[in-house]
Amino acid sequence: MAAGRYDPDEHELNGYTSVAVTDGRSAAELAVEAAYGALARAGHDPEDIRLVLHASFFHQGRDHWTPASYVQQQTVGGRAPAIELKQGSNGGLAGLELALSYLTTHQYGERDAALITTADNFCLPVYQRYRTDKWIVLGDGASAAVVSRKPGFARVVSTAMDADPVLEEMYRGTGAFTPAPHGGPEPLDLRDRKRDFVGRLGFEEIALRESTGLNNVVKRALKDADTDIDNIARFVLPNVGRTLMQWQFLDVLGVGEERTTWEWGSEMGHMGAGDQFGGLHHLVTRGLLGPGDRVALVGSGIGFNWACAILEIEETVSGEDR
Repeated sequence: MAAGRYDPDEHELNGYTSVAVTDGRSAAELAVEAAYGALARAGHDPEDIRLVLHASFFHQGRDHWTPASYVQQQTVGGRAPAIELKQGSNGGLAGLELALSYLTTHQYGERDAALITTADNFCLPVYQRYRTDKWIVLGDGASAAVVSRKPGFARVVSTAMDADPVLEEMYRGTGAFTPAPHGGPEPLDLRDRKRDFVGRLGFEEIALRESTGLNNVVKRALKDADTDIDNIARFVLPNVGRTLMQWQFLDVLGVGEERTTWEWGSEMGHMGAGDQFGGLHHLVTRGLLGPGDRVALVGSGIGFNWACAILEIEETVSGEDR
């Protein structure tokens, strides 16, 4: 704030205490590091990995390039399909859903597994992390998960996804399409796009559509898991600012901040597609979840897309949070 990069009033409303900023490594390099950590915990051999998925928002380090294949080459190698996902902030959970579907339809052996990574660096000149969006501060970071047929520290009990493309224009805006990336003014100003969209569709209609999408996936996942919201120990939500989190998630779900990962998220900032796996990592390595606990990973991405996955903790995980 002292440097003039962040508005003091917005800081008070958003409640972030810090934000993660990369040390100069590319997003893809961060994804590789996260992948090594997930693979080590999972105890899988490289040949067990039957699918590699990489979710991202922004530039991964090179142009005209396939970062999913880079992650694969730097970690497990092999001949599994490597696919890049572009579903905004919902990309990590979309990857989970796709990995589960793939492992169900392509059965090679009991140790079949999929590697999912997410990574982003939200840097200048395209992003001004404190001002590009109003209710969100953008944090750099990566996360990873291994989804497997063999038992692990957590079991996926249910998943659900939903979409409402009526809200797609909120982040596209009304400007002309450009022939190349970042052909408009920089840094990006998402505030004007959203302000114009709210003026046309109306805040109440937008809020109703967003709450409907969120409710659809959470209720469906809870029903399929044969449980209810009171039996969920923790909710891993997107690392949006405190005010937005309250009205977009907590008020809709009827849960308190103490059941979320806000303490961690307020230090990291919004890491694009990586908040859910990162938040889960924080909970399990800090000993905040134990055997029998159920946790809901909840995602919301521009487009608009929502997802919810209910996990049940099978065993305690040791290790330092990082």
